[in-house]
Amino acid sequence: MIKTFAKAIPLSALMLFVSISAYAEEDTFKDCDDCPEMVVIPSGEAMIGVEEFEANRKYYEFPMRKVKISYSLAVGKTEITRGQYREFVSDSGYETPNPGCNSWDFEGLVGFARDHTWDSPGFVQGDDHPVVCVSYNDAIEYTKWLSKKTGEEYRLLSAAEFEYATRAGTRGQWFWGTVNSGACEYANVADTTFRRLYNYAPVFHCDDGYARSAPVAKFKPNPWGLYDMLGNAWEWTEDCRHRPEVGTVPTDGSPWLAEDSGDCSYRTPKGGGFLSGTDWVRAAALSGDRVAYQSQLLGFRVARVVK
Repeated sequence: MIKTFAKAIPLSALMLFVSISAYAEEDTFKDCDDCPEMVVIPSGEAMIGVEEFEANRKYYEFPMRKVKISYSLAVGKTEITRGQYREFVSDSGYETPNPGCNSWDFEGLVGFARDHTWDSPGFVQGDDHPVVCVSYNDAIEYTKWLSKKTGEEYRLLSAAEFEYATRAGTRGQWFWGTVNSGACEYANVADTTFRRLYNYAPVFHCDDGYARSAPVAKFKPNPWGLYDMLGNAWEWTEDCRHRPEVGTVPTDGSPWLAEDSGDCSYRTPKGGGFLSGTDWVRAAALSGDRVAYQSQLLGFRVARVVK
């Protein structure tokens, strides 16, 4: 195992930050030379969920609540890249059961394109871009392979863990602050570059320079050293789909699965993607897609508990 560690900043101190500053003292490691780099995030308590003042809140999103992460959680520093996914496919021989990908053009959703795959998603990508056109099922197979390869238990994040890690001790819609135009320093989103090509989505008033996906870690990280937690690619989480009025959302970081009438044929991606505007690129926003769904906008990152 290859590890590099440094002292982490306490969560209590980060909660006092008014403006975003770089999380300089990262606690990071890699379980092998070509494994995803992991960041051990601070444990503690934080408020997550939709603020009452959020104009773009959806009826199925969950209100503000306190969540407690009492364990040592390591989160992928970036989304899993196309190159990392290629290694998995090459080593395991894995084949996507239903090749194809839901795709978008200048007017909006085109539909399911069978010739679009993770390796050829319908637009130009390098191996340092986030892998897209992968289903929840595909992502789970990757985590199983990585777990076997390393001897450690890799998995996807729960929705609560994802939002906790995204916020990194901050409140509000965005970890970078309250200014819409600040998005393009930290995220690849629907912006003025997007608007020159596409005629949908409420855009951010800035220019990130990318109309489609960007290389991972191209933009500034959040305060805990995590890249692209908002924007670039939506990311699968473990949580099943629930109606917010039924049951109680877990507050201990665990995924909300089949209990309380959860529909586990759907999972809940978070974070928004490169075609997502101000209505979707928010810390509390979540979607709901079938486990076999594949999209040009949708990828994943990994996590594991550090024992």
